[in-house]
Amino acid sequence: MEFDFKETNTEAKTRRIKEAFYKLAEDVDLGRSYPEIVRCADELKKLESTSDEDSQEIAFLNLYCAIHGAGSQYSSNERLQLDEKKGYFNHPGGISPLMKAELFIQPESVAADLGAGNGLQGLLFQYLYPHRLTIQIELSAEMIRIGQQFQDILGIPSDKVEWINNDIIHIPLDAMDFLYLYRPSKPMENGVQLYQTISRKLQARKRALTIFSIADCLKDYLDSQFSVFYSDGHLTCFEKQGQSDPPE
Repeated sequence: MEFDFKETNTEAKTRRIKEAFYKLAEDVDLGRSYPEIVRCADELKKLESTSDEDSQEIAFLNLYCAIHGAGSQYSSNERLQLDEKKGYFNHPGGISPLMKAELFIQPESVAADLGAGNGLQGLLFQYLYPHRLTIQIELSAEMIRIGQQFQDILGIPSDKVEWINNDIIHIPLDAMDFLYLYRPSKPMENGVQLYQTISRKLQARKRALTIFSIADCLKDYLDSQFSVFYSDGHLTCFEKQGQSDPPE
């Protein structure tokens, strides 16, 4: 059954995301390393004084992509692991999942991003909807370093984000109740093994779970415990109901 998202406060959320982007763009050290972020931020600020909403939207998305791509580097060993799993290279998931997550990330939630890159998406979830913990799982140590820099600039407390530098296939998936991922691997060869392993871990857990999956590959591997409640061709959302413990 399709879920009818009633997105609320869209303008306020957009302003909040811009606020985060401008904080990052105004950081001197970050701007020195990534001048494209500064250039895109300056372009958006100029357009905000005009009535050209289409150009503003394009500039906003360009800034998002520039920030999302910062630190996209792998060591030779990390690149080997990525290639072995038929992994994709740091695709931005877009603004839509950020807008739609409000109903599913509560103050006590534990959210996780599988293949977090520099962690921008998970940090924005935390920035928009403060919650107990965001777990960022990423193979690239350099992207984690940049993400931790983002976190400091945005003023997100250290105990609100856990960074895990590892292959996602090795990570337990029973601690979180909101899971975000952007198609971490091609669904072929060892990539199939990755999705099979992730699905087995998710199916073995008893707790309720919401999954936001971009360019989804999970649907072919998850069992009937998981139902799709929304799909628009880009974002697919799953839910798993929690199971009660059997009586003693």
